[in-house]
Amino acid sequence: MTQPNPLELLKQYWGYDSFRGHQGAIIDSVLSGNDTIGLLPTGGGKSICYQIPGLIFPGLTMVISPLIALMEDQHKGLIKRNIKSFHFKGSYSARSMDEAFRNLRYGNYKFAFFAPERIANPLFLEYIKHANISMLAIDEAHCISQWGFDFRPSYLNVSVLRELRPEVPVLALTASATARVKRDLNTQLNIPDAKLFEGSIRRDNLHLQLKFTPNKERQLLRLLPTLTGTGIIYAKTRKSCEVLSALLTKQGHSSCFFHAGLSGDLKSLNQSLWIENKVKVMVATTAFGMGIDKGDVGWVIHWDAPDTLEGYYQEIGRAGRNGSIALTYLLFHQYDVARLQKTLSEVPNIAAVEEFYRSFCSKHQIAVGAGDQLKVQFSIVSLAEKFKLDIPTLLTYIKLIQHRGLWQFIESDRSVPTFSITSSIDTWDRLELEDRELLTTLARIYPNATHTTHRIDLKRFAAMMHFTLDRFQGKLSELTQRGLILFESEQTGSAVIFMQPRPSSKSLTFPKNFVDAWLSSKIERTTSMLKLLNSTDCLVQQIETYFDQPIGEPCGTCSSCTHNHYPNQEKVKEMVSNSLSLDDIWFDLNCSPDELKF
Repeated sequence: MTQPNPLELLKQYWGYDSFRGHQGAIIDSVLSGNDTIGLLPTGGGKSICYQIPGLIFPGLTMVISPLIALMEDQHKGLIKRNIKSFHFKGSYSARSMDEAFRNLRYGNYKFAFFAPERIANPLFLEYIKHANISMLAIDEAHCISQWGFDFRPSYLNVSVLRELRPEVPVLALTASATARVKRDLNTQLNIPDAKLFEGSIRRDNLHLQLKFTPNKERQLLRLLPTLTGTGIIYAKTRKSCEVLSALLTKQGHSSCFFHAGLSGDLKSLNQSLWIENKVKVMVATTAFGMGIDKGDVGWVIHWDAPDTLEGYYQEIGRAGRNGSIALTYLLFHQYDVARLQKTLSEVPNIAAVEEFYRSFCSKHQIAVGAGDQLKVQFSIVSLAEKFKLDIPTLLTYIKLIQHRGLWQFIESDRSVPTFSITSSIDTWDRLELEDRELLTTLARIYPNATHTTHRIDLKRFAAMMHFTLDRFQGKLSELTQRGLILFESEQTGSAVIFMQPRPSSKSLTFPKNFVDAWLSSKIERTTSMLKLLNSTDCLVQQIETYFDQPIGEPCGTCSSCTHNHYPNQEKVKEMVSNSLSLDDIWFDLNCSPDELKF
């Protein structure tokens, strides 16, 4: 049987006539059975690189990805194209796991998405041993590097899959990687002979602007009317997102916001409004944008200076994916610089980190030797109040423990609604008819609910009982208050997944060489960001240097390359006569204050 042609599949399912950049070469390498690493810029079409081979290979392509939202977007995109895809999410009993893999085997599925944490499940691995797998694709592969900006300990388990199925080709994909991270991809994934295809991080349609201003709010409000199309404003905190979005709305700019603390419904609503161009501005924390297929983002603004160049590059890369000119602005002032400089001298109190870990475990009743793969959900704000820590310090503690491999931090986690029956069926005869019928139906559909907690599909069950969704949830909450059931509604917050059992106090150590390496990596990334803010060199060339790429010609479009050393003095006088401030003038003319003459 003739193998399908990659270009014909590209045209059939995605409507494109040709591959971009290294896509074609990566696909050819994978189809030849090679382990392959693909470094393509944000918006460079990484998913095509595993989706085309996955359609051609006879078996299943297993895709590992770090974020549920990212997997869901890719999964839904395939289904929309009538390509059979499966997404492992939530918990699976032995029976449901067996059903899932039977469906994969006999249902002609081509793709299955799962989070790396699932690799720790022995039952899942047992099925992986015998599944008809043709390829293993690892998205956001930089997460495997302990010294990358987004290390996730659960990614270290990916090598287990390599050991189980050494004959299956591996494709590791990410947007960018420093020399150290590239070495980690080879060693940690156990693909030492992988073919490397590295696209240039340079995107000529992105025009990068760094703007120093003592009054960000004023300059943002002056800037927005000049920007066309939809865009993203990135802010560091949830509160900043909400306050800034409210300000923009008050000033007449259509705006919404997105952060990890929102309910699932509000996240979906705001994201849909922005994707459908019903609002112009999305104010969001940095996780927003991963996996979102929106090519017409015309601009990205950073309200706060990013902590790392990796983060900055990833976030600006969400603009201009359709190839059109897109503008990116990083607004910063002396407090951004001071914040970054402060982190250079901050050394975590290791004794305090250890005590926080022990107290966290005790609070959640996790004994020494227990807790492996346990997920604990919490609110960052509440946890900070509980431990009397400011949020930046708390996050430093959590992430340092993550780097030690003790747990995996999930900033945005959504729990599903669950319930269990806590009352005796014999007592229900005395209840009102509506309550008795509801409880009886719950017991009939979930016969083990008196012994175990069950997930519940609220919409489906409400329709079955002829209730509105709000009334049904209210009724479940009322029955909980009366001690008849225990209902836990859907919650959005943060979580950690314990990657190993809780160690004893004697074994809970953060060796000096580990802390020194962690600090060195942090200082290196922070210093690079500060250098970008303070330098007058081409911004694109500086990013190329950081990612160990060949240095091209100056871009000619960034704020450094277009810096106005000799502003037109007549223009300056005109701007002064129009009551523009000094800040307005140097912001608009892209010059320094000392280059202005009155």
